[in-house]
Amino acid sequence: MKKNLEILEKIYDLRYKSGKVHIFYSINKLVGRFGNVVSLDKIYVSKEYLSYLSEKLFKDRERLTSFFGGNNKFVRLSLVQEFIQDFGRDIAQDVKDDFLEIKQYNSSVFKAVKERMIALKENENEEITKEDIDLIQGYLTNWKKLQDKIKHFIPEEFYSQKNNYFYTSLLSYVKFLEKLNPNYEVGMKYLEEIK
Repeated sequence: MKKNLEILEKIYDLRYKSGKVHIFYSINKLVGRFGNVVSLDKIYVSKEYLSYLSEKLFKDRERLTSFFGGNNKFVRLSLVQEFIQDFGRDIAQDVKDDFLEIKQYNSSVFKAVKERMIALKENENEEITKEDIDLIQGYLTNWKKLQDKIKHFIPEEFYSQKNNYFYTSLLSYVKFLEKLNPNYEVGMKYLEEIK
C-alpha cells in the first residue's frame, strides 16, 4: 500500500509529543489521587459521564443517575460514593479503573507503534501493511478516547473555573491534546482511505 510520508510524520509527531509529556501516565496519576489526596466532595462529575459509567458497571444507564434528580448536569462524587457503596462498589476506584484501561492499552501498543512508524518513515522500501494500519488506528482511537473521556467527565460548567487545581490540570491536558487534533484527523482519514 502506498505510503504518505508527510501524513506518517504528522501521526509520529502526535505520538512523540504525547509520549514526551507522558500524557497517559500524567492523567492517570492525577485521577489516582481521588479519595486519597483529593477529597471526593471537591470533585463534581457530569451526569453524562455518570450514565456512561452506570452502563459500564451495571448494564443500566439510569442506575446511578436516577438517584440524583434536579436540573444540575453534574453531581458531587462524594454523593455518588454514598449511593454506590450500597452496591459494594467504590466510585473513586471505578473512575480510576475506567481511565486506567486507556493507559494500559496505550502501554501495550506504544513501543510497537513507535518502531513501525520509524521503520515506515526511514525505509523507502518498507510497505505499510494492514497490520500497521490496524496498529496505528488502534493507537489513534485510544488517544482520542482519552481526550473525549476527560471532556465527558468534567461538567461543562467547570470548564472556565480556575479555582479547582484538579479541573485546571485536566483541562490543560485537554488543551494540549486539542492542539494535536489536526494530526489525528488527517491520520485517521488517511488510514481509512488506504485500508
